Amino acid sequence: MNDPQTVKNREFQVEEPRQRRWLGITWPCFAVCQWNALALLTLVNLLSYFDRTVIFPMFPFLQDEFQISDFRLGLLGSVFMIVHSLALIPFGYWADRASKQKIMAGGVLVWSAATLLSGALSTVKGLLAARALVGVGQSAFAPAGTAMISDCFPASFRARVQAIFNLGMLVGGVLGLASGGLLAQRFGWRYAFVLAALPGFLLVIPIYRLRVPIASSPESPAVWDLLKNPAYVMVLVGGTFAVFAAAAFATWGPVFGTRYHGLSITQMSVWMAVLVLTGSLAGVLFGGYVGDRLQAQWPGGRALTIGVSLLLGTPFLLVAVTTDSQSKFLVCIFLATFWLTCYHGPATAVIHDLTPPHAHSFAFALYLFVTHLAGDSTAPALIGLVADHRDLRLGMLTAVAATFLAALCFLLVTILIRRRANKGV
Repeated sequence: MNDPQTVKNREFQVEEPRQRRWLGITWPCFAVCQWNALALLTLVNLLSYFDRTVIFPMFPFLQDEFQISDFRLGLLGSVFMIVHSLALIPFGYWADRASKQKIMAGGVLVWSAATLLSGALSTVKGLLAARALVGVGQSAFAPAGTAMISDCFPASFRARVQAIFNLGMLVGGVLGLASGGLLAQRFGWRYAFVLAALPGFLLVIPIYRLRVPIASSPESPAVWDLLKNPAYVMVLVGGTFAVFAAAAFATWGPVFGTRYHGLSITQMSVWMAVLVLTGSLAGVLFGGYVGDRLQAQWPGGRALTIGVSLLLGTPFLLVAVTTDSQSKFLVCIFLATFWLTCYHGPATAVIHDLTPPHAHSFAFALYLFVTHLAGDSTAPALIGLVADHRDLRLGMLTAVAATFLAALCFLLVTILIRRRANKGV
């Protein structure tokens, strides 16, 4: 019989997969339960971001009905992110010590119910409260989900499996941006919320009953131990700039296309679906693959992948914001999306590389807390405020600058990781 200490020591050990060649390519052979967990969590992540972004293309309909300014429209995004960020810390701490499946299932139920409720509200204050509740529900999912994936798979594949998980975020976010306006135009914005909410209820039971080979750790993560690591702190700073830029374009991108390039809501929705979705799918998979390959060659390879890809994407983002050519705008949106989404898989992997397994949920929750509170929660309202006083193009230029600063931060993370490795830490 195994003693408790032996079980604890073996808890986070995941064997490297056997390799098989098919069509001339070597493929890892993971267990069925690992693939099931990854597929289900990716699907839930898709619905999470669909429900998060579906409201943004509805802004013209909400503004017309409630007669509110751009700033108050932006608050619908900012309030969600503030509440979401504040709830991440307790849920991240809890997920490292309790059943991740139960926590995630409860979160899905709460945010789906709140999305459903949004369609029945008749005041802006009520809608703000419902979006805040969506934020609470979604804060229970990401820390537990990313930690479960990293713990289920070998560290050498960490960026790739996290990239697959983040495909859900990208596909869900783009589908929300693309279909929110179409659904609101076809059925009305209230029924659009109802349709967005229904799929989530179907996934509560499968998440609750999910079985994975990794148990919870009884050890408590220490926030001060994480903040003593300069590389992790710089990841927080770089992530904040990157998330600020992403939130700015996710919130105001559809509106920008209609105001400056003469695209209708329907046209912009279609272009967002085609260009951003294809660019995202290619970028996130490319970033995960390159990040793992570079990490196998030297320490800091995943952070280097992030820094270089953000740096390469910045010029295309700048042209997209400043050009008056509709064709240049669309082409640069696609190219910028490709390079900027290379960030997602390696970013989660870097966080888990820098932290012990028993703190994976909390470390990612703290990352989301900082980046969302300083990035996501400020970007929608700040860009809207600049648009009210000057113009939206100037507001979007701040997002371009934030992308460049994020690239510099992650290049510094690479240096810090290399120094740490040379010291044998």
